[in-house]
Amino acid sequence: MGKGDRCAVFGCNNDRRYPEKLLIKDHVTTIKWHYCPPKSRRIWTKLLNREGFEVTSNTRICSNHFVLGGPHGQHPHPCLYMRGPDTSTHSLEIQEIISGAEPTTTTTTRGGQVKRAKHETRASKVAKISSDHCYYTPSVAASEEMPLDSPPSPCRSSSFSCQDLKEEHGYAFMSESEVCTCVKCEVCKRKWRDLEHDRDSLREERDRLKEEIEKRNSELQTGKDTVNHIYDIENLKHSDKLIHLHTGLASYALFIWIFSLIKPKLPYMQYFKSSQSQSTKSYQVRRTNKPGPKRLLSYQNELLVTLMKIKLNLSEQFLAHLFSCGISLISQVLSTWLPLLSLELRCLIHWPTRNELKLYMPSCFAKYRNMSAIIDCTEVPLQRPSLAKANSQIYSKYKGRATAKILVACTPAGTISFVSSVAGGNMSDKEMVKRSGILDKFAPGDTILADRGFNIQELLLDKPVRLEIPPFLKKKKQFSESENKTTKQVANARIHVERVIGRMKDFNIMKAELPLDMADLFDHIVIIVASLVNLQPPIIPL
Repeated sequence: MGKGDRCAVFGCNNDRRYPEKLLIKDHVTTIKWHYCPPKSRRIWTKLLNREGFEVTSNTRICSNHFVLGGPHGQHPHPCLYMRGPDTSTHSLEIQEIISGAEPTTTTTTRGGQVKRAKHETRASKVAKISSDHCYYTPSVAASEEMPLDSPPSPCRSSSFSCQDLKEEHGYAFMSESEVCTCVKCEVCKRKWRDLEHDRDSLREERDRLKEEIEKRNSELQTGKDTVNHIYDIENLKHSDKLIHLHTGLASYALFIWIFSLIKPKLPYMQYFKSSQSQSTKSYQVRRTNKPGPKRLLSYQNELLVTLMKIKLNLSEQFLAHLFSCGISLISQVLSTWLPLLSLELRCLIHWPTRNELKLYMPSCFAKYRNMSAIIDCTEVPLQRPSLAKANSQIYSKYKGRATAKILVACTPAGTISFVSSVAGGNMSDKEMVKRSGILDKFAPGDTILADRGFNIQELLLDKPVRLEIPPFLKKKKQFSESENKTTKQVANARIHVERVIGRMKDFNIMKAELPLDMADLFDHIVIIVASLVNLQPPIIPL
């Protein structure tokens, strides 16, 4: 049963869920369920007189039990039919109260004769007092006023006349026809009841809002000094599996190592807020602590937020919920920490020398002389811009949608040695190699492995660099035996760059659609992802 659906009076079966079964008394026009104000709950509990029952905010009483159909005026409490709908007991009493007549009490004598004793109402008491003190009441007509030469009353002064009273208080000398009789009008009574009901509803809403405000204030006072985050690095550091799940790092020790790299810069770090944040502040020049209040998140938790964004690609709203902070704070942390991590971890993407390559050359590349890099391109989905020209520049025919394109190079040992800046998906592989600056990395005599799309022999003419790509079929019907063997050898060696790119795609931010408002941070994201991949165990056993 829903709260407040049934009348709480004993013996009353009125239920708002069953309107066809409602019992409506003669003095009620529209049946309603009335709420008990908090200050009257103890009185209503006594009036209901039900064992073990107490009136609460969910208790409702129907209009049948109120003299005026509701808690209005001088009858704010239920008093009718408190032990069931006995119509013969209270009908006369209701008519007397509504009409303003003096209520009577019925008593039975020993002989069985019924007598009715009149009770003195408030109106009769006022009339009696008025007659004793010679006051004029609204029921007295102007023609029946007392003569001016009547004997003085104990309440009158010898210097005061009734004529003066009439002039100053003429409203008390209204005739019977001028007196408002709206109280006896059924339409006015109904309007009055509706207004009273609306007032009570507003009071109920006001009391509810006050209780809610007090509850919120108490919660804020109790939790003002202690902010409990749902996620915290302290709750994850005991398990390397949880660290790997949330950040992509192999262990908590690796997390602390990254934090130690950037910790010296943190006291002087300026958080990004607008274009004005690019100017150098005085505390950065003097190398003093940053002024202002203490930040809500610790430095380690801010690093955790950044790595969780890269690994899990959670929305800023969800990260704000997890760390019990505002969305603007999460946006500020990401805009600041992503460039910082990119700058500090860039050293992990290293182009090795020829001697370093020979020290860590897997046996599967022994047939290739001076193998320096395996190159390939990968694409990441990008939000489609509304501008048609911009969409044509980033539209990829291979993927059939707007993408961002990246050139990746890895060493024979499987570590990432180069990542290019992000370009539009419309750019060809050959143009990516030309614009990325990777050609400057090659030394004379190096060997490169690539796919058929990298037909860049003419770009390598300035340096005697050998390009190993699978042969083209051209006008032949099929490959010769030697060409087929070469294709398999190149494919078996080139597959390792695909595995490296697969590790990069393990970070969800490299698979999901990148919003355009983060496009300026995507270069930093790619560098961070490549650096984190290099911290993982090697792909090819040495």
